[in-house]
Amino acid sequence: MGTTQRRLVLTSGSCASTLTPEGVQKLKRTTLPAARSSNVTTPPLGAAPTPPSSSRRHPNTVTSASSARSQRALKNMASSSKKDFAWQWTKDLDPVTKHFYCVFCNHKCTGSISRFKHHLGGVSSGGMINCKKVPPNVKEECYANVMATKEKRKASHELCRGGGEESESVDMGTKGTPYVSSGSGSATYSQQTGSFLPPRSRGPLDRYVALEARQATLNTPFKKEERRQASRALARWFYTSAIPFNAANNEHYVNAMKLVSNFGPGFNAPTSHEYRTWMLKEEVEDVQNLMKEHQKAWKRYGCTIMSDGKSRCLINFLVNSPQGTWFLKSIDASASIKNGDLLYGYLDDVIQEVGEENVVQVISDNASNYKNAGSKLMERKEKVWWTPCAAHCIDLMLEDISKMTWFDDTLKRARCISKYLYGHQWVLALMRKYTNNSEILRPAVTRFATSFLTLQSLQKQKDNLVALFASQEWLESTYAKSREAKLAKHHVLHDREFWG
Repeated sequence: MGTTQRRLVLTSGSCASTLTPEGVQKLKRTTLPAARSSNVTTPPLGAAPTPPSSSRRHPNTVTSASSARSQRALKNMASSSKKDFAWQWTKDLDPVTKHFYCVFCNHKCTGSISRFKHHLGGVSSGGMINCKKVPPNVKEECYANVMATKEKRKASHELCRGGGEESESVDMGTKGTPYVSSGSGSATYSQQTGSFLPPRSRGPLDRYVALEARQATLNTPFKKEERRQASRALARWFYTSAIPFNAANNEHYVNAMKLVSNFGPGFNAPTSHEYRTWMLKEEVEDVQNLMKEHQKAWKRYGCTIMSDGKSRCLINFLVNSPQGTWFLKSIDASASIKNGDLLYGYLDDVIQEVGEENVVQVISDNASNYKNAGSKLMERKEKVWWTPCAAHCIDLMLEDISKMTWFDDTLKRARCISKYLYGHQWVLALMRKYTNNSEILRPAVTRFATSFLTLQSLQKQKDNLVALFASQEWLESTYAKSREAKLAKHHVLHDREFWG
């Protein structure tokens, strides 16, 4: 045959395959013995195969031939699929059912090697139970492989889905159809057809590119300078109007800046007349609409009326509910005596305004006039409870504690020290130097809470105060020779009862 490669075509049923001379020799070695044992006549090479007659076909012959072919197919498939690294942790492969077992826990796997990696990696999405005896390094390797395969499939799916749409939009642009895009995921307007093109979805590569085509212009540095000048103008407004710096964190301020930016050039700032006329009127309407939402919550959940009568002139009334706390009104009581009857009248008016059926309790101070008003409320209104303010009760407790002899002496010595430190400017600067600008006095809402917080600060700064009164700088100063200075020094350095 020369250099011509000889091939043999065998036909069996509807399947055809082409064999080389090497394949023919292999076929002889595997099929001829089986044919001799089964009394099957093998046609010579090159001749057309003669189909066996039905009278000479033996069922055992057909079964043995098909089983041999199945075993060869399983062996070839197993050799090709066992390239995966996870096969090293399997055992007892069944050639018929393709089932195998885990070498760690002997669990039977009826699926593919991919599901077996879910079993070892502890990934429940593969439909396999997790292996409880797998070593940590094997579990990490299988888990990483499963996750990487999922990411590749996801990226490939998104790329295929977005690629066609991307190419479609590019073709639209190259064909001479001008269009204007309004961003990713939105419709594209065609100026030629006057209609919107269907939107395209974002692909995995869109995260690395801008949504719109942008080109660096020469005025980019000038834009930065313009923002700097605008920011300085806003800051100057804050400084000259004594506006707190944390006002810039107000959501309404941030929203106002965005709306001004969206308006663009030509925006004229509102005048003072506009602030106090139509703008104020519309804001009042918005607040009234917001109050309606609170009133719905009062009817649905009930509410608590809180009265703040600490001021000598004003009495504030607030309403609390799951919707939030709402400031209701403030009453000027400077021209009247705030006794129990007067406070009861104010509280009754507020209850009627809110709705007696919506009020659960009334919270106020624990003073005698409020206790009298609260008692009358519970006598005349069966469903309303009066509750004293917890903060005011704690303050009264601290007041009673401070009247005890042991606490009273300690508070007097603490006042002596703080009075001397804060009574002289040079001594105060020296104290802040030794305490790293920490203050001794800590003002609180009530006088008695302030006293106990000052004691706490003195205890924390004990070492620094001892270093201050023992320093050469303080001993050589003229402020160390006064009587109050010596008394403060004695309390800090030598009074064990004070620190004990």
